[in-house]
Amino acid sequence: MNYRQLQLLVTIAWRNLSRNRRRTLIAGWGIALGVGMGIASFGVMDGMNDDMLHSVTDVQLGHVQVHEPGYSNHPKLALAFEHGDELTRRAEGLPEVAAVSPRVFGWALARTERKSVGVQLAGIDPRREAKVTRVLDSVVEGQSLAPEPTDWPAPGTLDRAQQELDDKLTQRGIERALAEIAALDTPSNVAERNRDVEARTNELLAVVAPPPKSPPGVLLGDKLAHKLQVGPTDIVTFMVSDAQGSPSSVDFRVRGIVHTGDSALDGTRALAHIEDVRHLFALPDRAHELAIRAVGAAAVAPLAERLARQPGFETLEVKTWQQLRPDVVAMLGTNSVLTALLVAIIVAAAAIGVADTVVMAVFERRREFGVLGAVGMRPPALVMMVAAETVLLSVGASLAGLVLGLTFDLLLAKVGIPLPGLSDFSLAGAAIPPVLHATVTPEGVLVPLGCMMVMALAAAVWPAWLAAHTDPVIAMNDR
Repeated sequence: MNYRQLQLLVTIAWRNLSRNRRRTLIAGWGIALGVGMGIASFGVMDGMNDDMLHSVTDVQLGHVQVHEPGYSNHPKLALAFEHGDELTRRAEGLPEVAAVSPRVFGWALARTERKSVGVQLAGIDPRREAKVTRVLDSVVEGQSLAPEPTDWPAPGTLDRAQQELDDKLTQRGIERALAEIAALDTPSNVAERNRDVEARTNELLAVVAPPPKSPPGVLLGDKLAHKLQVGPTDIVTFMVSDAQGSPSSVDFRVRGIVHTGDSALDGTRALAHIEDVRHLFALPDRAHELAIRAVGAAAVAPLAERLARQPGFETLEVKTWQQLRPDVVAMLGTNSVLTALLVAIIVAAAAIGVADTVVMAVFERRREFGVLGAVGMRPPALVMMVAAETVLLSVGASLAGLVLGLTFDLLLAKVGIPLPGLSDFSLAGAAIPPVLHATVTPEGVLVPLGCMMVMALAAAVWPAWLAAHTDPVIAMNDR
């Protein structure tokens, strides 16, 4: 078939579409709505996936993390690597790295006059953390952490009398534990002894581990603050056991309340300056974790591979966020599959409508096809003509659907849909955003368009076959 014949077929196909405009418009709107709804569905689900991903990487993980082997599965205070600040500077020198934040973690008993709650105390560098995550941007009440750590006095040593007292207190503690187990003392005597031992122990701790002159600042999750019944400027006492096993108790002043949207973090985590937490847990220049932000999503895997080969990192675990949170990866993959299934159903429904329209047109035009066959049009040409009608209808309607879908996605990207029922809801540690936004991606546009074109052409195969096998004599006598 030469160019002139193809041009003639396209012209005839276009005129055939305009002959029954109502039928053409109905079929066209079906295709347009199918494409538009497919693009909109992709945009909404991609937007939700992006929000869930950012809630994980921007609030807590970063893109890559560095730990002692085994720490990510079983976090322990002792699994803190040395030279944390030096390794931070080395990581910052890599071209794939946008920012690095060292962190120290430890469990503590947070105590106020009214409540006592177990918390995870996290030490961060405020300047660096602000470049890796947005946790410091989540302060909803009060102030953020000060960029500088608190001035801690140098530790002293016990004199002879204090050392003897320490030995006596240790022995008394052992005897008290045995007495409580054997139930040899009355509850009132036990309480009185506990208060006496605690007072004398605090006197000794003030010598070997003197507290700072002013309370260090701390940020509390909003749910944790509610449990402790405290707010900004209130004092919270953290009681810990440091890396040497020695007890320690330090007052912190609440600087602000944080709401990240992750119920687990907001209910259990307290944030303080990394140097203050290092003093509290006796972990000088050590870190449990380096959280790293890459310059882009494509640089995450190469960054992890390159960092693992750097001096000082060979014995450490370097993992991407996908390796750290396979549950989130699986959840995002499930969402993508569900989106593809939904789009397939929408496109299939639209294609059925196209097939029905084309079949009806073929049966109505049997006499026309008989005349065309009688004057010499070959069956392949009849197939091409019906296919050309379907292609023209699909292309025009798909472009209209493209405009509809993109308009909807761009509107949602800017305005969003509030979801008040899902506020403060998280799934597998990934927060579900209270406002649903859409994201426009090449895949989200091209897949619905391509699927619709393929389905529309497939729907035209049987009608085209019917047109090509129409007997001219029978068809011309059809009334």
